[in-house]
Amino acid sequence: MKPRIATLVSIQDEAENVKTFTFSYNRLMSKPGQFVMLWIPEVDQKPFSIANDDGTTFSTAVFKINTFTQALFSLKIGDSVGVTGPFGKPFTWQPKQHVIAVGGGYGAAPLAYLINQAKQNNCTYELLLGARRQSLLLYPDKFPGHTHLATDDGSAGYKGYVTELLEQRLMILTEDQRKNTIVAVCGPEPMEYAAAKVAEKYNVSSQISIERYMKCGFGMCGQCCIDDSGEPMCTVGPVISGKHALSLKEFGQYHRDKCGIKQYYKSR
Repeated sequence: MKPRIATLVSIQDEAENVKTFTFSYNRLMSKPGQFVMLWIPEVDQKPFSIANDDGTTFSTAVFKINTFTQALFSLKIGDSVGVTGPFGKPFTWQPKQHVIAVGGGYGAAPLAYLINQAKQNNCTYELLLGARRQSLLLYPDKFPGHTHLATDDGSAGYKGYVTELLEQRLMILTEDQRKNTIVAVCGPEPMEYAAAKVAEKYNVSSQISIERYMKCGFGMCGQCCIDDSGEPMCTVGPVISGKHALSLKEFGQYHRDKCGIKQYYKSR
């Protein structure tokens, strides 16, 4: 696909080493959970989840971690990038459902987009945010009265894992309420695995956004294929059901780096 040009119109500090970049771009027509490929000439092309899309601009929250994101952080208002997409399967919901969005670190970015869209369908909602410490929390003040925080060190909200907060929230729901609830999860994969197991325990539907190393975005390169199913997460995912995720041999255990080498997750 040939990239279209997007112009950077605003930069906003969000959390430690995280900024939201908003680009002028007509009719991206994305859905929450989908992603775009951003291209910086002579640097690289990388996938980023969409944090907001209003039809004339779209935003993405970026954690500065590598050469490409450092290049993004060096951009100034008026600079341009190449964009292809949107790609992948989005989160889905039904009108008047209760949406529990569970985010870890900068994984909360597409969940804010999800909540804003679900609200238009008269959904009730709550956002559960987790991070190692307060400075790493993304969007802690975006939905006042609907947000619950968890930090490993206790510097904000509940001291412990955000998946423990999720269990507390599901525990108090009635059986009928659980039937009308979906849990949408995005963040570090060990957290996603734990959240999927909690949702399964309480018989609540869940949807998981799975991150894999992606080069193309449309299923050609095979870089993001899952062992042993061979499913490319750029097209089958990145959002899949929790039930499907838990059936995948590598989910929560390991992923493959750009060289195809297994990288195992540390136990929680």
